[in-house]
Amino acid sequence: METHIYLIRHGETAWNKEKRVQGHKDMPLSSAGEEQARRLGQRFSKQEISAVYSSDLTRAVQTAEYVAGDRTLIVGRMVEFRERYMGDWEGLLIAEVKKRHPGEWEEVWHRGGKYGVESTEEVKDRMIAKLQRLIVRHPGERIVVVSHGGAINGVLEEVSEGVHGPGRTRIRNTAVSHLVFQPKHGWHVKQVNCAAHLEAPPAEPHPSEPL
Repeated sequence: METHIYLIRHGETAWNKEKRVQGHKDMPLSSAGEEQARRLGQRFSKQEISAVYSSDLTRAVQTAEYVAGDRTLIVGRMVEFRERYMGDWEGLLIAEVKKRHPGEWEEVWHRGGKYGVESTEEVKDRMIAKLQRLIVRHPGERIVVVSHGGAINGVLEEVSEGVHGPGRTRIRNTAVSHLVFQPKHGWHVKQVNCAAHLEAPPAEPHPSEPL
């Protein structure tokens, strides 16, 4: 019995555009992010979905609500699906982070553990643990989880045995990564970082498969 999880990054925020570190800072979608989320909703409009979950941060919840669309689904808000906590760096421009820590910013960015930045291992642990609980709740179903780029990269690194993950895959806003879980075989990565809906004509829904 396969359980399908569509793991999605939220739409763009003003801080994304400015290249400013967000972490747990609670930012809404920008107008561009709203349009990305609307197109994402069109992409999923004909897809059978049993449940929609998201990080409890506003940018993720807003994106998830577009996916839920007209369905009678309530977005489940879960703190475990938050972005990595970026400690002292939250609110800084990425350029400022690089300037302040020229010799070590990249290692800390990808792995954490200094300046209050949550470690990649901590992110993986909380994300995977919650996904496993949702699999128990939704065996054989298709569910959507809207999260954040760093958190998604942690999951991808874990389930792909390092093929994808921090420093390897830059997750686009509203990009879809399709994971499949089978009780006997574990995780399978079917698709990573697909944002084809952003290139589709805005007036037409994107085909529901493949996602």
